[in-house]
Amino acid sequence: MGTRGLVAAIVFCAIAGSAWADPKSDVQAKTKEAMESYDSMDYAATKKLLNQALATAKKAKLDKDPVVARLYLNIGIAAFADGDQDGAKVAFLSAVQIDSKIQIEPAYKSPELTKLLEQARGEALGAGVGIGGGEPALGGGECAGVKGLQHTIIDTAPAGTKQSIEVLAGTDVANLKLVVAYRPEGASEFVETKLVKQGECKYVGEIPASAMRGSLVHYYVAALNDKNKAVASRGSSGSPNILELTARAGGSGVKADEEDPINGGKKSGGGASSGVSGGVIAGGKPPKVYIALAGGTGFGYVTGKTEFGNPVENCCLGNSLIVLTPELGYHVNPRLSIGLAARIGLPLGANIDGPKGKSSTVAPAVLLRARYALSPTGQGLRVMGQIGGGILRNTIKLNEAEDGMDTDIVGQGPLLLGAGVGFTKKLGTNLAFIADLSALGAIAVVDKLGNTTNLGSGIGADLSVGMSLGF
Repeated sequence: MGTRGLVAAIVFCAIAGSAWADPKSDVQAKTKEAMESYDSMDYAATKKLLNQALATAKKAKLDKDPVVARLYLNIGIAAFADGDQDGAKVAFLSAVQIDSKIQIEPAYKSPELTKLLEQARGEALGAGVGIGGGEPALGGGECAGVKGLQHTIIDTAPAGTKQSIEVLAGTDVANLKLVVAYRPEGASEFVETKLVKQGECKYVGEIPASAMRGSLVHYYVAALNDKNKAVASRGSSGSPNILELTARAGGSGVKADEEDPINGGKKSGGGASSGVSGGVIAGGKPPKVYIALAGGTGFGYVTGKTEFGNPVENCCLGNSLIVLTPELGYHVNPRLSIGLAARIGLPLGANIDGPKGKSSTVAPAVLLRARYALSPTGQGLRVMGQIGGGILRNTIKLNEAEDGMDTDIVGQGPLLLGAGVGFTKKLGTNLAFIADLSALGAIAVVDKLGNTTNLGSGIGADLSVGMSLGF
């Protein structure tokens, strides 16, 4: 190879190597891909990609880069979606400590997340204490200015050797339970060890040599209250510190970081709960399909004639005493769901007889529903649109009728259009409480359907509560 060829090859390799070894671009790409997975509710992929991005950033010493601030913000968003408010706040605080003006992107913004971010920003711009406090050099005996929990994060350590952990605790947390929680590479849960006081404000503990294996160890330190909740911490189970091991333990090769620094870990030493809630997603991939069952009552504005031809004289409200609504649906993303519901109304109390006996006391309908949550978590308030076909039936009192023969049924439909508002509260990974207030407009495109005659138009409304089970 000539001199020119050699120079060209060196330049090419340098450029290619530089492009290949750009950890910042890797962090950005993985973060973007993670949030695309979050949008499609593939939380397992979200978790894995955020893990990889965080590990890459810490290895590359990008801790103070704005790219990592955005990464921490997304970790907080994902943690909040899983109900881990403490973990979300820790992540938000890490974000604002890097970029004090960082904001949540509009696609993920909600009043709850905005409030939590502003709380974290206030703490970061204040004394820098509490959850995620500062990183002073330990030792020296200076305790007068110590507030919250302070710890110098350890980035690297030899494998196969126990690692000492030191923290400084202010008087505001000194009476609480101070712990170090660690998770060896290959483990799925954190193990918790109590820190012991040594001096005026210094507390010490260790990560045992048996845990210092593989290529990485995840850890955090926390002050826990009597309910085992983190009052102050450096890191969390949702956003732990990554301790890179610089030597092999027991002759094992160094493995790539495929562990989960934002996986939920709730087990602690001795079998007690660590009190720091789980990571971005607990329990793996969330359910996409759901079955819901709700029950309630309905009423409607009715006009015209009853099914037995009696005029509607009393104005103008009838009722369907019981309404049952089973539904099968699909979560398109955390906010949007589409479901197929059966509305079964039971307008009990009718007592009019006709040539064919009493009126039917069942009002069947089928509805296609689309719901959209106002919060990116999918919880809280949601709006709903619905369209379908069937019959709405409501009982109504008649004027100048004999006792025992004074309540008839008004049928409406068969084209049904409507909207509504609702509320959802997760009770677990697969279970949620639901409540809906929905309105249906019934349009009489025909005046007879099957054995139902005198169909009219009108408006009905249902109030229902129930449970939703995902799988």
